[in-house]
Amino acid sequence: MIGAIDIGGTKTIAGLADRDGKLLEQVKFESRTQSWELHFALCAEKLLGLCGKYHMDASMLEGVGISLPGMTDSQKGVLLYAPFFGWRDVPVAQWFAGRLGQPGIYVENDVNACAIGELKFGHGRAYKDFLWVTVSTGIGGAVVADARLVAGWNHLAGEFGHLKVERVHPRRCPCGQGGCLEAHASGTAIGKAFREYLQDCPQARRMLAQQGYPEDAYGCRMLALQGEKGALEIYRQAGTYLGIAVSSAVNLLNPGAVILGGGVGASLDLLEPSIRKVLEKEAVALAAKTDLLYTALGYEAALVGAVALVP
Repeated sequence: MIGAIDIGGTKTIAGLADRDGKLLEQVKFESRTQSWELHFALCAEKLLGLCGKYHMDASMLEGVGISLPGMTDSQKGVLLYAPFFGWRDVPVAQWFAGRLGQPGIYVENDVNACAIGELKFGHGRAYKDFLWVTVSTGIGGAVVADARLVAGWNHLAGEFGHLKVERVHPRRCPCGQGGCLEAHASGTAIGKAFREYLQDCPQARRMLAQQGYPEDAYGCRMLALQGEKGALEIYRQAGTYLGIAVSSAVNLLNPGAVILGGGVGASLDLLEPSIRKVLEKEAVALAAKTDLLYTALGYEAALVGAVALVP
């Protein structure tokens, strides 16, 4: 049995899985951003609680994989920097090994973990070369080439969200630059565009309120699925920006597939027509034929990715 922990910006999931990536137990709880020591202690407590259901302790697990929300040195087991938390140079593997009595601790950046999980348990089994793109609150990416994760010189390969897609009216990105894909097509960006639209369209706002949907990317999706023109246009524009970035990536890397994850990635049905339109225009013809897929791992992609880290 394998232990897994997915530490996210707002929520964390601890779980147990078998060798095939099937989740047997899981528990979700709020991420404590104030202190990594306090949050790690909570993570260990939750995982040990799950182990207790099987009358075992963590030392009896085959290993523990941990998905982390930031730049990670997987070889040293260190979280280099988690921007959302402000955590730096955290000795993750060492800490959990000591607390759990389990020497087999494996850590990785959350997006990279998703790609590894997809490679081992999902669509990636059919492809040796693919690009993983998480489209959620932000946008992240990972590159798999010849069935291996490409880490990059200092663990930054696959920063898909910071490809430049808008030069004329660039929006400010959390990275400090402007015109990045994340600033124009993430869940945060879609939600912002949707709220701006609702200010000028009271009819759409009433429609949203009557159905009890939030004024965010999810609410925008639900109206778009009902054919509301403004919501559809917001997703069309997000898809266009994604298409620009995907075109650059497929021209450079020639992946067999581009696999989307994350809450907004689940709206591939709304995004794909615009992505395809841009691909046909801007990508090399043969490269443009890459498959566009939503992850086979679903909502728990990063948790299953953590499982996949254990060799």
